[in-house]
Amino acid sequence: MNNPRITSEIFTSEERDENEERKRELIDLVASGEAVLMVGSGSSVRVGYVTWNGLLRELENLANECSDGFVPYEGTSEDELLEYLESAEHIKSHIRNKTGDLGRYYALLQNLFSPKDPPFEDFHRKLVSLPFRGILTTNYDTVLEAALGELEPPFAYDNSFVIDENSAGRVHEFLMAMNNDKRITRRIAHLHGKFDTPSNIILNIEDYYRAYGLRLTTNHVQRDSEWTLYRKLLWAVLATRRVVFIGFSMTDPYFNKMLETVSADLWRWDKSIHFAIMSISSTNAENLKTRADGLRREYGVDTIFYEDSDNSHQGLDRILDEIGEACKVRNQPETDDVE
Repeated sequence: MNNPRITSEIFTSEERDENEERKRELIDLVASGEAVLMVGSGSSVRVGYVTWNGLLRELENLANECSDGFVPYEGTSEDELLEYLESAEHIKSHIRNKTGDLGRYYALLQNLFSPKDPPFEDFHRKLVSLPFRGILTTNYDTVLEAALGELEPPFAYDNSFVIDENSAGRVHEFLMAMNNDKRITRRIAHLHGKFDTPSNIILNIEDYYRAYGLRLTTNHVQRDSEWTLYRKLLWAVLATRRVVFIGFSMTDPYFNKMLETVSADLWRWDKSIHFAIMSISSTNAENLKTRADGLRREYGVDTIFYEDSDNSHQGLDRILDEIGEACKVRNQPETDDVE
């Protein structure tokens, strides 16, 4: 298969070889059927959903519609995501104060993340066709459900669920399905809510606190409230499974705190457990390579890079094709030699 390696402009020869070796390890893991998939918002941008920055602009527009006196949030955090979450909290409070409720806020989220036409791309079909034991996502849309429904017609949207205080039974089914219980079909767990239940969407500081039972300050000092069901599920998955992250920038401080917790509880320092597939270009190579080093040391996450100078993400599609081919070879029935 034609799968050009990353150019010398980005990596040295040694770095390219190391990246190829990590990719081979990833392919072997997924083909074994032992991996769990974690999908972030980057995968849904392909279908036309807004990015995080785009979502924040939409929310600011709504806040302006609700009141001419809306003043954008001016935070002091050096962490971009924490500042985003604080800004989203500021907007949500403004809308509630000016309109008396959150009806327009929830309606906007439902509209922004309702199914598109077409509801998914070939990329998503390739992704869900791989033999992952379970699928978790932080996305609010149902792109993965649509793709999986085409491949596995018995799959019903009821087989996806949102993590909240009432979902203990669904969490149990999800964990059992990952243990290859043939009575239970594959599940999709929405970690941060879903568009059709907007009150459960995790989007701002207070939402994260409600879900994680964890509050982080700008320097990431941890203040615990309780170990919520959400945190218990994440700990269980990260501690007992090898996870492949796709569509993640791996900069979410709350999620990274969970990786840090599991690493401290169970693993040796600088041990490879999980994999993250990330794009790289000549404009961000040094920063991403530094981040990748930190992900491995601190959280046990190895990074596989693909070159993406034109934002087409074709390199990611090629990696999925390679994994798919490896899965086909592994699943071919063995035949006895005939003399």
